[in-house]
Amino acid sequence: MKPLWRISARLAYMDWFHELSLSVCGVLALASMLAPLLILHGVHNGVVEKLRESLMADPAVLVLIPYAGKGAGFEEDFLRQMRQAPGLRFGIGRARDVASELQLRAKDGRNFVITLEATAHGDPLLEDYMQPQPVSSPGNLQMVLSHTAAAKMDVQKGGTVTASIARRLANGRFTRLPLEFEVTGVLPAMAGSRDTAFVDLATLNAIQDFRDGIHAPLLQARGEMEPPPSRHYESFRAYAASLDDVPPLEKWFKEQGITVKTRARDIEAIKKIDTALASVIGLIAVAGCVGFFAFMASTARAAARRKWKQMGMLKLIGMGRGAIIVYPIMQSLLTAALGCLLAFAVYGGVAFAIDYLFASETGGEAICKISPSFFCLSFFCVLLLATLSSLRSALKAAAISPSMVIRES
Repeated sequence: MKPLWRISARLAYMDWFHELSLSVCGVLALASMLAPLLILHGVHNGVVEKLRESLMADPAVLVLIPYAGKGAGFEEDFLRQMRQAPGLRFGIGRARDVASELQLRAKDGRNFVITLEATAHGDPLLEDYMQPQPVSSPGNLQMVLSHTAAAKMDVQKGGTVTASIARRLANGRFTRLPLEFEVTGVLPAMAGSRDTAFVDLATLNAIQDFRDGIHAPLLQARGEMEPPPSRHYESFRAYAASLDDVPPLEKWFKEQGITVKTRARDIEAIKKIDTALASVIGLIAVAGCVGFFAFMASTARAAARRKWKQMGMLKLIGMGRGAIIVYPIMQSLLTAALGCLLAFAVYGGVAFAIDYLFASETGGEAICKISPSFFCLSFFCVLLLATLSSLRSALKAAAISPSMVIRES
């Protein structure tokens, strides 16, 4: 024999379909409350995520460059300490402006001056755009060019460029050293518009040493002095690991007496948009939940009062208190589940329409999307609210006395 609660649940199911018009009204009411909330949440997720992705796609957003403090430069010890700072993804020293300029000769004979930047493994500008790391050795110098520099030089990946660097000798004369670099990669236009060449730190140090009259074995050039025991750099180039790491790193550098230039304002603007939208949607969601709870509670109460005789008859034929409680809760859960599924279907249609309307602006990427885990959480929360809202009516129904039903009959 089936347990009484299963018989009660089956009767509730059959009764729900018996009053189909009222039941459908409940499903539509729930879907009309839940669907707008899902759409708002989907647009919030899509738009904010799109903004964050567009920022994260540009490594320049995460860059930190000093423009005040440490006037004497940055020693290697400080750079090593900097690389250990929490939230820092990459950091490397930069040569002084004069030493970081390099004159390149194009195929048509024209000369161009570009800026040299040191790079190393983990450099976001190369890593994020999948460019190989240049590694130079005596007689085999390598560099990665920016898009604009490669276009001016009319050179592609695998090509070579010629350069020359000059220095003043002790007797006052100038000497010029010709160099040839293999172009191991070309950065895309979105990586920046400056005429820049990226070389390993050893190459940048060697070029600076040659100009200072120091031996530069990597360039196969001798000077009047030996390399210094330790180096210091005019500046540095550092990158945060994520958008959230930029403000703490800015504070960390300030504690070291260094003011850094960041895109913290742009990042903070995105966070404010995210917080504002989340707050608005949260308030609307609370209002929707209150409305849904009140609707389900009133519906369950009305059903219990309308069917008190039937409830009493069920108790009269032997159904216990627990089986009676199951009856209204089962009907509320059925309404909630179907209303939730209908809201999900409405959301899917509207999300598809929104993404279709903005496909040309977004390149076909979705701007209204919700994660599967959020769907599951929403479904669970709706069922929980339905259970709680009908519980009081269920307890009242279970308290109906069979004797009252006999007297009424």
